[in-house]
Amino acid sequence: MSSMRNAVQRRNHKERAQPLERKKWGLLEKHKDYSLRAKDHNVKKARLKALRQKAAERNPDEFAFGMMSRTTKNGVKIQDRGAQNGTAGSMSVDVVKLLKTQDAGYVSTMLQQTKRELEKTREEAVLVDVDVNANTSTDLSKHKRFDEDGNEVAELKDLLDGGSDDDMDDKPAPRLETDAYRAKRKKERTVEMLERKLQALSQREAQLSQALDEVQFQRARMEGTVGGVNRNGVKFKVRERKR
Repeated sequence: MSSMRNAVQRRNHKERAQPLERKKWGLLEKHKDYSLRAKDHNVKKARLKALRQKAAERNPDEFAFGMMSRTTKNGVKIQDRGAQNGTAGSMSVDVVKLLKTQDAGYVSTMLQQTKRELEKTREEAVLVDVDVNANTSTDLSKHKRFDEDGNEVAELKDLLDGGSDDDMDDKPAPRLETDAYRAKRKKERTVEMLERKLQALSQREAQLSQALDEVQFQRARMEGTVGGVNRNGVKFKVRERKR
């Protein structure tokens, strides 16, 4: 009997949706949602109760060696930047100056390397561009070509440029010399690649120059040789004693 009862098509009970007039309040909370929310509330309430109990049973005369090196202000603990809890702490001004010097040296080295690479890429771009222009003006315009019957055909440069409309209408264009065309396209792609590389190197050079100026300015401020802006936004200038 149970198998016959299970074989009968049963009605699908859909989940109750939020009424349209209460749509502005969001999704309708189901019982499972309430259960999760109530369980989370009870966990937090038990945790707060345990903390209150621990605070009530705290011994005011309790001592720990960590109290010797800790300070408080209005009941708030103040953490120093010194060597505590296994940390190195704050570095001295001389150490920071040395690190700034090393940073400036590294940035300067990378800047010089970028400038050399940029100059080399510019020379390559000029040579490739000149080669492309020379091949276009000589190979594609000065050389005469003949078909199988010995008749002179149109120049390859005109064919690459598209030629005139009258020529295209009067007679079909002869077969292009694929080798010369592929070589020309390859050189053009090389020129485009070099142009993109030049743009990227120029941006990198500008970024490194800006970083080097910033590091040098920080070093000068630490040494007290230049002015700047303090934490209140007031500009100041270092005044040297008259000699």
